[in-house]
Amino acid sequence: MLYYVTIKMEINMTPYFIKTILFPSGERLPILIEKESGMPDYWSTLFVITHSRANNLSPNTIEQILRHLIILKIYLKYFHSEVIDLEQRFKKGLLLHTYEIESLCDICKMRLEDLNKMCISTNYQSKEKNPVTFFEAVRSSNSREPFKSVNEESTANRIRTIRDYLVWLSTIYLSRLNERDIRFQLLKDSIDSVKSTLTARIPNISHNTFVDAPKGLSKEAIEQVFNIIKRNSEDNPWKNIYTQVRNELLILWIYQFGLRRSEVLNLKISDIDFRSITCVILRRPNDPSDPRKNQPRVKTGERKLDIPKKLLSLTQDYILNYRTHLPESKKHEYLFVAAKSGKPMSLDTLNKVFSQLKSALPNLTEKLTPHILRHTWNDNFSALMDKNDYPEEKEKQMRSYLMGWSKTSHSAAVYTQRHIQKKANEAILDLGNIFFKAHKL
Repeated sequence: MLYYVTIKMEINMTPYFIKTILFPSGERLPILIEKESGMPDYWSTLFVITHSRANNLSPNTIEQILRHLIILKIYLKYFHSEVIDLEQRFKKGLLLHTYEIESLCDICKMRLEDLNKMCISTNYQSKEKNPVTFFEAVRSSNSREPFKSVNEESTANRIRTIRDYLVWLSTIYLSRLNERDIRFQLLKDSIDSVKSTLTARIPNISHNTFVDAPKGLSKEAIEQVFNIIKRNSEDNPWKNIYTQVRNELLILWIYQFGLRRSEVLNLKISDIDFRSITCVILRRPNDPSDPRKNQPRVKTGERKLDIPKKLLSLTQDYILNYRTHLPESKKHEYLFVAAKSGKPMSLDTLNKVFSQLKSALPNLTEKLTPHILRHTWNDNFSALMDKNDYPEEKEKQMRSYLMGWSKTSHSAAVYTQRHIQKKANEAILDLGNIFFKAHKL
């Protein structure tokens, strides 16, 4: 018999919520639940099992897919004078009309919280509601509250997910029809039309590697960060000595190796070889020993890294003099643990650390997130490679290994071009200074 525990994650004010099932094997499977009935949504559950889970997508990715499907569910149920029943449409050989696709794509541009507000609106839920879409209401000048749009990349992802789901669902019904049935050809044509129309509505996203290349923190910002997180610093935002020691070490690990959030939280004491002064970054998908509801999953490749002696010394001090005294720290090997309980540190707690740090640095104009430190590492690495005059191809290979990217990944080239951009701008300033000095302007 299969036993499991469930983890409930509410989406504020929405008619749906996502429940993640944690299996004894460690696998986590998010499913969509309708609040009104309390039952899983059958078709979305089948979709993520056959379409997403079968492709070995992570629970976080599956959860995001379900969030996209919530938008479709809300649209079908709340944004017309009558609920759009897809099964009834299929019986007529129809999926969606063109005008419905247009309004659906408009809805995909809206923030989920704004859509939820419309769902709980007394006027909108009235039986006498007018068949006017929410987006049209927002466009009107009478709208008192401004509504923001999500970025184009989010809109594109939503439309892709909804397109794939609608095509998948309607194709299942199509397979039940006899090819001689007139509804078969009608539905087939409708599927093709919906697929092509939705595809055409996906925003074209330009990724200019020079303009959009990620930037790390400035030297001044880094100095501010490391000055304030020193244990016993008067300006340290954390008053508990354990929290000070842990957070200082946590940020040092992220900064030193350019680690992702999931990588640093997935790090175990046994991953550190104190004799060879090295550590390994490992993938542990669906680890049954990980009690965290939202398991940090390592996306990048496994690798072995040398540890600076000072960082190793600080890590030993943390383990022996601080971590070991927490109640539940001996029940697991995860390096970074919660301040009071000693349980493995969660992603939410890590995010909170950076949020508190940012609040303690009000004069810092730059964003302060774990991933910014990853970008900062890449900036520092580029400067080091430039100083040592490493060939570009060699630099890409080294960067890809240290970041855990595959050999065929283009991520390393993004940072290389970012550094080229910086050096090119320095050159253009030098040229300008030479010109103005020569002409005494």
